[in-house]
Amino acid sequence: MTSNTVMTLMPVLFPILTGFALFSRPIFEDRHIYVGVMTFATSVITFFSAFMTGEELITLWRITDTLSIAFRFDYPARAFSCLVAFVWPLVTLYAFEYLRRRPPVDRFYAFFLSTFGILIGVACAGNLLTLYLFYELMTFMTLPLVMHSQQREAIRATVAYLLYSLAGAALALGGFFFFQVYGVSMEFTPGGVLDMARITSEDSEGMILTVTFLTLVGFGAKAGLFPLHAWLPTAHPVAPTPASAVLSGLITKAGVIAMFRVVYYVAGADFLRGTWVQTAILSMALLTIFTGSMMAYIEKHLKKRIAWSSVSQVSYVVFAMMLLNADGISGAVLQIAAHAMSKSCLFLSAGVVIYFTLEGANYHYADQLRGVGKELPITMTCFALASISLIGLPVTGGFTAKWYMASGALNLGGVGVFGIVILMISALLTAGYLLPIVTDAFFPGSDFNYETVVPLRLPLNMKLPLLMLSAGAVATGLLAGSIISFVADKIVSVLL
Repeated sequence: MTSNTVMTLMPVLFPILTGFALFSRPIFEDRHIYVGVMTFATSVITFFSAFMTGEELITLWRITDTLSIAFRFDYPARAFSCLVAFVWPLVTLYAFEYLRRRPPVDRFYAFFLSTFGILIGVACAGNLLTLYLFYELMTFMTLPLVMHSQQREAIRATVAYLLYSLAGAALALGGFFFFQVYGVSMEFTPGGVLDMARITSEDSEGMILTVTFLTLVGFGAKAGLFPLHAWLPTAHPVAPTPASAVLSGLITKAGVIAMFRVVYYVAGADFLRGTWVQTAILSMALLTIFTGSMMAYIEKHLKKRIAWSSVSQVSYVVFAMMLLNADGISGAVLQIAAHAMSKSCLFLSAGVVIYFTLEGANYHYADQLRGVGKELPITMTCFALASISLIGLPVTGGFTAKWYMASGALNLGGVGVFGIVILMISALLTAGYLLPIVTDAFFPGSDFNYETVVPLRLPLNMKLPLLMLSAGAVATGLLAGSIISFVADKIVSVLL
């Protein structure tokens, strides 16, 4: 086994194996030590592998001559893996304090750590079979995270999450069978794998387009794409806050990554450009953006509002990706990074407020945060920075991402121009459902009883993740030039 093989497989297998080890006898009396060390080690291994491995396809298990479980650290995989490796340890550090009041922690950490590796597996999948396998594994690994409290509402949300995920996976599986027949290879190949010699008639082309559309809709279920989106605002609010943060910030991107592979590495951008499939997915993404923003605007429950926001914001990525041009890909990559930072920060900030000020409340509504900025100034400042990025105000990653999306949409014309209108309406709605929380928190009004305010001391393991994630949401904008150059040189130049 070569060093390249080890470095490619380690980020995937190491956290899965160490996660399952938690089901055995305690390695340490305090599991936090074990989980912290293993999570940090996984991140270090992932960063090392992303920078030191080549793009060689590494086969873990060959099932038949044409089917195998294989991984490759190409540049899209490296970019997303590094993002996951940055965010995951921060959320884990936060969880050490947050879950003290929400046992059982052993089961949570076991699945949480294993999900880390499975998500890296989705990013680094070298073919459609591997992608599908890890996509399914991620569903079953995250079910216990959603159902952690084991209350009726959590169980009901878990069932909905499972049904929507299985429905989406079934559509994607159908695509796998067709692409196996009509593809020259099962390995992800820039430009696509379709054997155009077999697609000689309009009927054959129409069938492949339909299959591609259904496959994209299936994988889009994890990304919260309409019409398989309803699970997201149901499941995320009932999950513990650390689980909500990664579900919204990272795991929804697994659906986007799967769609990205199908569009650019299986079907091919040239095959889809100008077809009804491109128009249909763009239209579905815009419908999801508008619906998610509108539902977030009218939603009063704090975590549900943030969850509906994820429905909208993740579909920004789908819209940008389906523009099938350089600016669209650049905007999609920036949005993935900015949204992962911002949305993780929003959920963790909401968790701090619930942990310290709304613990005794049965329901946690946005209007209950009046004056909380006086008690938790650092938390609400981080919440404000993340909100600004989601809205898309200048210097943040969200602004730069939306700028490139709009540029790519203008080049498309027609539905692209309509998309810009929807993006602007969504930005206004986003400001409408996030900024009032911030203003009420810091400026509660003259009738607010300031004498009752007692500043709360935030533990370092909750404060540090908020500071780093909110800084990351701004940094993706400040460093956008470098990110765009990377995307243009390493991804766009290969795909278009």
